[in-house]
Amino acid sequence: MNIYVNASNIHIGGGKIILTDLINAAKYFHSINFIIFIDSRFVIPDSIHENIVFNKVRKHKRFIVCFVIERKTTIDDIVLYLTNIPPIIKHKCKTFLVQSNRFVIDGFPLSGFPIKTKLRICGERLLFWLNKKNTDYIIVQSESMLSVLVENGILKEKIKIIAYKSKDNDIKRLNINNCHKASNVFLYVSSDDPHKNHEILIESWCLLSKEGIFPKLILTIGKTSNLYELIVSSINEFKLDIDIKPNLQRNEILDLYNHSTALIYPSLFESYGLPLVEAGQYKLPILASELDYVRDILDPVETFDPKSAKSISRAVKRFLKIKEEKTKIVEANDFINSVIDL
Repeated sequence: MNIYVNASNIHIGGGKIILTDLINAAKYFHSINFIIFIDSRFVIPDSIHENIVFNKVRKHKRFIVCFVIERKTTIDDIVLYLTNIPPIIKHKCKTFLVQSNRFVIDGFPLSGFPIKTKLRICGERLLFWLNKKNTDYIIVQSESMLSVLVENGILKEKIKIIAYKSKDNDIKRLNINNCHKASNVFLYVSSDDPHKNHEILIESWCLLSKEGIFPKLILTIGKTSNLYELIVSSINEFKLDIDIKPNLQRNEILDLYNHSTALIYPSLFESYGLPLVEAGQYKLPILASELDYVRDILDPVETFDPKSAKSISRAVKRFLKIKEEKTKIVEANDFINSVIDL
């Protein structure tokens, strides 16, 4: 049997992690041939088994991949699309779509994204709903994603939840230095996309600084955005203890889990939230948004309203066992006395 994998638009981010792990797992299925169509920028792993064949695809030729696959497949093969978009034709064999981009299937606002990104996502949304009939099953990684699809008319029987995580053995091998965790280090592994909510997170760190509280925060965003400039400005103004670590390799990110006190995850919107899963594998305490996508995966030690910097700062203080003085509740006579004394 052959399994054809269309990953022709993947070379960075969570998609790259999933594809790399799939490739590493495929070599153990000796009786199955994997024919994988990859983005020309994707770096092929060094150790590849003979049952895996790669076809590099340039951006302008992605749309013809489904036709190439259709010519090669037999009825007994399987086709797996990691593209978040179904094929524009119906294959003769069983076809799966891994849908890992909630923006494509949900109407979440695109404010804050560059116009080019907005146009791309709108195009992908259109292609998804026009061609959804060309897949036998849609694979998602959370109940929230399933719910969105069902609410938009996809039959529940056609949707399968298969949640992804890295191999536990890989995590354990990298977990040997766990006893060397630094104190009060909060890690946020994410891109700098608007829905990742960095601005509110930084605002919460500014609020903490005004109370004389300076926990360390590690971010993994790049240095070429307006967000980076905003964060640097806040660091200088409020003397924040924030490290920005851009362009990290996979092993470097895993090492950050290994040496942090907790993961903080204020994202407004996720299809899955792979860092939540990975932090859980490292037994790392997690502070996260009180949203469905988080509860689909785990129960954080602390939650907060991701749209409120005050709520996030309070969650951090609770985690650090810093007591917060609450508003004093008085009776009517005390109220009158207080007014008189003003």
